[in-house]
Amino acid sequence: MLNSEMKIFIFSILVIFFSCSKKEKMETKPTGKLEMNVGLAIAAYDVYNTLKAADKDSFKVVIYNSENAVAASYDRVSDMPAAIDLPIGDYHAEAFSDNNKSAAFENPYYYGNSGTFTVTAGATSSATITCLLSNIMLTVIYSDNVKRDFSDFSTSVSNSGGTLIFGKNETRAGYFDAGPLHIEANLYYTDGQGILKVKTLTGSIANPLVQKHYELHIDASLSEGSAIFNMNVNEGYDTEIVTINGDSSSAIAYGDLIISEIMYNPKALSDAEGEWIELHNVSGKTLNLKDLVIRRGSNNNLHKIAMDVIMPPGKYAVLARTAAATPNPDYLYGSSISLPNTGEEIIMNTFGTNGIDGTVICSVNYGLSGFITSLDGVALQLDPSIISADQAKIGTNWCAATSPYPTGDMGTPGNVNSICQ
Repeated sequence: MLNSEMKIFIFSILVIFFSCSKKEKMETKPTGKLEMNVGLAIAAYDVYNTLKAADKDSFKVVIYNSENAVAASYDRVSDMPAAIDLPIGDYHAEAFSDNNKSAAFENPYYYGNSGTFTVTAGATSSATITCLLSNIMLTVIYSDNVKRDFSDFSTSVSNSGGTLIFGKNETRAGYFDAGPLHIEANLYYTDGQGILKVKTLTGSIANPLVQKHYELHIDASLSEGSAIFNMNVNEGYDTEIVTINGDSSSAIAYGDLIISEIMYNPKALSDAEGEWIELHNVSGKTLNLKDLVIRRGSNNNLHKIAMDVIMPPGKYAVLARTAAATPNPDYLYGSSISLPNTGEEIIMNTFGTNGIDGTVICSVNYGLSGFITSLDGVALQLDPSIISADQAKIGTNWCAATSPYPTGDMGTPGNVNSICQ
């Protein structure tokens, strides 16, 4: 029998033995070395020398193993050793500036990913991370006309996480997370009776991209009675221009709008009261229908839209003969256009020189084969899956509405259509 002191002695030896064995095993696990280079690419975005080089040495670096667990992390690039000891295996690394915000002035955010690299036993591997601007840069410029005619002005730009206000003296660049941007410019002036009034311009950037500079030009003149909202998308080398102005139809191209629903034979109301046409904005940009023409193709009867009708991307607008036709119609065209029950070509076009020779935006002839021309109190509706102006001309893509609206007739004025069965 072993006494107590002997048992303690033997146990201590075993503990030391196994501890040493474990240590020796850990020390013999194959390792390699990694040289990590973090670079910064900004030249293409330094459009007006307003985007200054960030201090990449302050960027955080995180190295992940193949199981996406953190293998090493450094709060600053300058904290990294010249060579990093890592167990053999596959890794990837990220580097980023520690200032990612939804919306902020003078706040360029940079991010980079190395992609997968392999650390091999007894060798030195290398990996490079190039950090790029990873938020959206936006600036606002007001024209001399705005500065002359308006006592005050500002532009708000919003995304899902925040809003920045570009006041009359704001020269800084704003930076936004990826995602749609909504724009509203408010221009203040005093009328002849000394009453303060505001002219408001709205727009949106439906799919803004990171690594781009969006430059908004706001131009308006009280004397000319018009306002222009210019947006230059500066990618460093290429520029795209989008305009929303007093003759807003000039910014609308073929296929930006489609005709999506037609009530040509109401039952709850007379034709003279209850006819209406629905339009769908499929362009991805905000449109203003002012100065577009509604036209009957067979006899060229037409009506020029005389007021602002703003349509954000994806939205619907109802053009009606009277206010009684549907709840809250977006525009009333009156008696100048009637919709025959036997079929007719409806055309939306820009005015051109006489209202007939402008650019066609969309058209539908519901008297052609495939369309239903025997509906009574039921709107003719386009299947909601159709967003092409050409496909919207095909009768088999249309069907009878199945949902009631407040007059008692069937249709979905101003809302998504029911699916055609």
